[in-house]
Amino acid sequence: MIKTLLKKIWIRCFTGNPYQIKSFTDLYRPKMGEAIDRPESLTGILLHEPGQPIAYDSPLITYNQTVPWQIIGEQPRFKTNGVFREPERYLYSISKGTVWCAVGLVYDSQRRCFIDEPAKEWTVDLSDSALTNIVHFPQKIYLEGTTLSCLTNGADGGFYHFLFESIVKIHFALPVMKYVDHILLNGPATDWKLKWLQRANINTSKIIWTDNTPHYECEQLLFTGRLVNDQQINPWSIAALKALFNIAPTDQSTTHKTVWITRKGASSRDIAWEYKLPEHFPSIEIIDLSGLSAIETIEKMQSATHIIAPHGAGLSNIYLCKKGTHILELYPGGMSFKPCFHRLSSVCQLKHHVAWLNFEDENDDKQGLAFLKTLLNDFVCQN
Repeated sequence: MIKTLLKKIWIRCFTGNPYQIKSFTDLYRPKMGEAIDRPESLTGILLHEPGQPIAYDSPLITYNQTVPWQIIGEQPRFKTNGVFREPERYLYSISKGTVWCAVGLVYDSQRRCFIDEPAKEWTVDLSDSALTNIVHFPQKIYLEGTTLSCLTNGADGGFYHFLFESIVKIHFALPVMKYVDHILLNGPATDWKLKWLQRANINTSKIIWTDNTPHYECEQLLFTGRLVNDQQINPWSIAALKALFNIAPTDQSTTHKTVWITRKGASSRDIAWEYKLPEHFPSIEIIDLSGLSAIETIEKMQSATHIIAPHGAGLSNIYLCKKGTHILELYPGGMSFKPCFHRLSSVCQLKHHVAWLNFEDENDDKQGLAFLKTLLNDFVCQN
């Protein structure tokens, strides 16, 4: 604590770095009685939409255990049900605004102040973060014209975060996108990012792919607050993606089709023995979404009546499914339940099932192949 306090004093007294955190409206509150005849500013709120209530009320169907919730202190991290509210949606603009680090922190160098709205850390408050208590910043790069920051936590390698928390910012900023010269996105520029950006007709020549320590001062910086709260997927974001990707409604199909989304080759949550599935369930189609185009992914998801996938990126695509589609989310044994995909199913009126497996040992008596065979025989018969 003493070391941190001394560091804060040093930053404030002996550097020109930002040392405080304020909300946008507090930092740029107009002075009372200001004269009309004064220099114009690009700083202000360009767009505002109120958030709407969200109710997650669809049942969660579990197969082999009670739901293990994450606990912080003595409190559960997530609520099991209830009515939440979407975030208020704001598009902010700052003259000579600076954006820093992969999560997209924004600060005003003249006022030496970080803006509270655009970014948060995962587990620590901003005031205690190493990102807001930095003595030596990387060299600053100046960007002329208008820059839109779409930077956010986890969007470097997480499809869920890239999809629902990053590029939805482009949709929200559509009224001014023709004036935007640069778009900041979390790098690297992978194929799975590019195919969806191209599907949305985004001019990829405007994109600046950032690493972990970007540091840009912008002639005019545009940014938003969080448009989707953590694990609280909302109807606005789903509508935004469907509009960006031009997703047309599809007719309900009576043809039974079960799809298994593989994570083979992924760094985690890969079921080592899933190659044995065709032997026991030849009717289940195993697909690798990373090898499909955007249009192929859309068609696969819209045509399925049952989707099975380990917890992870592939389930982010279930917003494309028809109403009433059955979703089976598989967790590795011992992993705490995360409600993001169940809530996505709730908003999209899908039927969500969860189960826990031993991803490494098919011979596990309780969570191995024998259990999965019984589970799938039941799941694929769901109507």
